[in-house]
Amino acid sequence: MDAIRRTQILASSVLVLTAALLVGLMGRVAWIQKHVTPDLVSRLEHQYTAVLPLSADKGNILFWDGTPAAMSVRVYNLFADPAYIMDPEKKLNPLKDEELEQARQQLAEALAPLVNKPAKELQFDLEKNVYYKQETAPGVWEDTDKPRRFLWLAREVDENFYNKFMALKEKLREESREVLKTEGKSKDLAARTAAQSKAAVLYHTLDGVGFVRSMRRVYPMGQLAGSVIGVANQYDGIDGMEYQLDPLLKGIPGQMLVTKDASRKTLMIQDQHFTAADNGRSVWLTLDTVIQGIAEEQLKQAVIEHGAASGTVVVMEPHTGRILAIANYPFFDPSKLGEAGADEAASRLNGAVVLPYEPGSIFKPFVLAWAIEKKVVKPTDMFDGHGGIYHDPTGRVVRDTHGYGALSAADVLIKSSNIGMTEIGWKMGIPMLHDAVMTFGFGQRTGVELPGDGKGLVTPLAQWNKGTLTSVSFGYEVAATPLQLVRAYATFANGGYLVTPRVIAAVEDTPGKAVPWSDVQKMPESPRIISKQTCDTMLGIMGQVLGPTGTAKTAASKVYTMFGKTGTAHSAAGSHGTTGKGYGDSIYDSSFLVGGPLKDPKLVAVVTLHKPDLAKGYYGGTVAAPAAVAVMERSLMYMQVPGDVVAPPAKKPAAR
Repeated sequence: MDAIRRTQILASSVLVLTAALLVGLMGRVAWIQKHVTPDLVSRLEHQYTAVLPLSADKGNILFWDGTPAAMSVRVYNLFADPAYIMDPEKKLNPLKDEELEQARQQLAEALAPLVNKPAKELQFDLEKNVYYKQETAPGVWEDTDKPRRFLWLAREVDENFYNKFMALKEKLREESREVLKTEGKSKDLAARTAAQSKAAVLYHTLDGVGFVRSMRRVYPMGQLAGSVIGVANQYDGIDGMEYQLDPLLKGIPGQMLVTKDASRKTLMIQDQHFTAADNGRSVWLTLDTVIQGIAEEQLKQAVIEHGAASGTVVVMEPHTGRILAIANYPFFDPSKLGEAGADEAASRLNGAVVLPYEPGSIFKPFVLAWAIEKKVVKPTDMFDGHGGIYHDPTGRVVRDTHGYGALSAADVLIKSSNIGMTEIGWKMGIPMLHDAVMTFGFGQRTGVELPGDGKGLVTPLAQWNKGTLTSVSFGYEVAATPLQLVRAYATFANGGYLVTPRVIAAVEDTPGKAVPWSDVQKMPESPRIISKQTCDTMLGIMGQVLGPTGTAKTAASKVYTMFGKTGTAHSAAGSHGTTGKGYGDSIYDSSFLVGGPLKDPKLVAVVTLHKPDLAKGYYGGTVAAPAAVAVMERSLMYMQVPGDVVAPPAKKPAAR
């Protein structure tokens, strides 16, 4: 057979085989089209595609001046693959025998300084965790045959740790390259083989360890406003503003669909199924770092000085309701969560907003103001002090700390007479006194954006009796939170309006742009509850509380004229961890409401000390008033409000 004939036969054979192959492929396609179900297609898509979540960055919580109170930082978590590192079955690690043993020792020695653990202990941890364990008997754990591929070595380490690890890894690999460069070119086969082995050990020493990146919530200012800011874990807000703002701070995660090969390596991202993450929004609070610091410093000093169990401070702008400081002592530091022991739960509670107490005499201004507003009494009306002991119309005994004779309505408040207030309350009657309590916002939430906004306790009108009438007249049988009290007190400073307290100032609208919170959340109107004339009258009366005849005369500021009201209330049994019934003679809540300057009030505040040591003083005028005046004075000076106290003229030297 000549060459041409052989070529023709070969070409014909190829053509026939190609045609047969094409027919077979077309048949296979037809079969697939007929027999492949949507379920099989779905399973194939699932095998070669994956939906990957895209986490949203969490927003920050910031103070009024932009100082971060809570923020998220990237952290790194170091893990090991014990089964790969130890490789007992010699299937996973490219190194074998002596090389593998050298790599183990080198890994332990390299990581020991980083994880702050002896090398031998670290190697032992890896050896004992090669397999997962199961409990074969109570307290008895034995290895299973399932290799353990994951073991934490260090959690939530910072970027400095990560950089040190990566530098160490690069150093070992650079040494590996250097060994190959200097020793791997030897003409001696044994020397060249040893160099290659040494280089392999250096290069693969840290192959069995790596990092998982995550975010950690940090609190740069520590305890400053800790009970207000609250705390969050890696995923959710737990309490405080971290909890309240959680949906806003967290944002909305995104996702992307990726195509993978048979080994599950990503080949491409499918654009049509990509949804970008919507990052969380940052929020600015109304809290001022300086005033918050002042409030905490003065509160701590007062609590320690008077041996009190706890204390609270609230500072607020009376015209806007902006809260500039809320402090609760003992303080809570969210950056040290879990370190305070059994007392931590109590310190995390924002008592100024959540916990009501019977206010006692600091409640009297609201009763007197309503009586004046309704023209039941005038400031000059006279009342009998009965020498300090009085029987109300039901025969109940009411006492004053000091015995007084005739007192004007103004003096009843200035000297804080329970007897005088009882007489005023009885002139008002039950319906009017109940109206006073409700009109000033007691028994209802303040509307502040803080979690746990307490209603306080007010007896329903249908359940009031003559005993209630006497008790409420001087601040008992009603309970209010410090925030409710300072909100009501702001009414006298702003001309008669009951404002809604605010703790959120602004929110991030788009990255880098903030808008006022009022643009996002409509603020309620502030109703006028008393006239400007009544407010001016009350300011004049309460200004004398800090004067020569008032109950807080020793606390008067030398820089600003202020107005205030003292309160020294017996604590009911069952409060502050006590037991029993009725009111004890040794447990008090000492309070002071204050505002200033008198002629143009810029701030109002309340300080309350719970359960002060009787031996160190317990009257509101001597325990709480000095701290409240100090908070007010220092805050006004920080705000650059001019002082208005006129120093008395210097005495002229006597003529000789």
